[in-house]
Amino acid sequence: MAFSDILKLKKVQEIKEEKIFIKNAIIGFGVFAIDLCSHLNKLEPGSSKILTADAINEDNLKLLGPSLIRGEDNIAEVSKLIPDLEVYKSQFYKELKFHEFGKRTKPQNLLWGEEFFTADHVNATLEDLLPILKEENLIERTIEQSLVVKISKIEKAVPEELINQANFKITCTNGLVIECEQIFYSHTPDSFYELFKDKRVLSDNFVAFCESTKTPCALYFQMELEEAIADSKNTYFFPLSFTHDWGHFIGEFENLEKGQLARFVTFINKEETTEEDISKKLRLLKKNFEKSFEKFDERKCREYVILRENTYCPKIDDNYLAEEKDELEKLTFIGFNAPFSATLRKRENFEDSILGTSLLTRALLVQRLIKGESAINL
Repeated sequence: MAFSDILKLKKVQEIKEEKIFIKNAIIGFGVFAIDLCSHLNKLEPGSSKILTADAINEDNLKLLGPSLIRGEDNIAEVSKLIPDLEVYKSQFYKELKFHEFGKRTKPQNLLWGEEFFTADHVNATLEDLLPILKEENLIERTIEQSLVVKISKIEKAVPEELINQANFKITCTNGLVIECEQIFYSHTPDSFYELFKDKRVLSDNFVAFCESTKTPCALYFQMELEEAIADSKNTYFFPLSFTHDWGHFIGEFENLEKGQLARFVTFINKEETTEEDISKKLRLLKKNFEKSFEKFDERKCREYVILRENTYCPKIDDNYLAEEKDELEKLTFIGFNAPFSATLRKRENFEDSILGTSLLTRALLVQRLIKGESAINL
């Protein structure tokens, strides 16, 4: 069964209401959706809800795979919050040993998204970057502020009331219709474009921006090891083939109180990948572990496989949305694939280093700007 077919098997919570109004609809679950929903509800109690088809639990609050804070610009911004972080390098496996990037020996060709992980990185916990994650009863409060639904389409609407300004209509697969004043969208902009019904009203620039954020699926492989097998906190690249350009498994080892956690990722095409293909990839990674780490024992580990339909876009081109007026009023992208949109640009003077940020660092900066703007506009 292909991964695209597996996705169709997701179950959602049954909701009896036919139509409801939510002032701020935050589409997509994750740390930035939770942080923003909590912030908006503190400013105006009951104004905001998260709409998600994913399970609401602690596992979905964790970042998977290798570090997402890489390169000079990203490290410099995070170091303003957490100084003196140790910097680690990336290395690839070839000819039975590891090599650093940029040296004489060359790696297998890098495929989509892989170059980002060749840069130096630092490790920082989400709790240190987003204080809300340290609050008690976070999951319970998040469940109260969420609806578990699967969205089938999003439409622009014309407000008919002065108080409840319905600028958008969100239709769910179970028949529920949600009208809202604002949408904060945390999935990839490309997935918003797919859900938005009347594509004719969108400008070429907006469409180009959305399409530029299209990403493959991410296959995450985590392994809890009873004893440590790697001495380095560097990022490891293991090729899926030494004769074909099939990409890499990319990951790191995190020390636990006992043993280590291996956190690896590779990117896949959901239309072409089957469960058998995934099993082959995982067997290959374990074989690489056996060759590279003497202490690795498959019998002394616990494995977890996680498939994510959309992954993080390593490069966001803000120029598409740099005009004075935003494409869709009352629509704001948040999270890993969010741009510094025209609205945010008007309130801040951006340095080149800030515009050069990506993934986790950029998401933090965009979140800070959105929260500052929401407090002003209220």
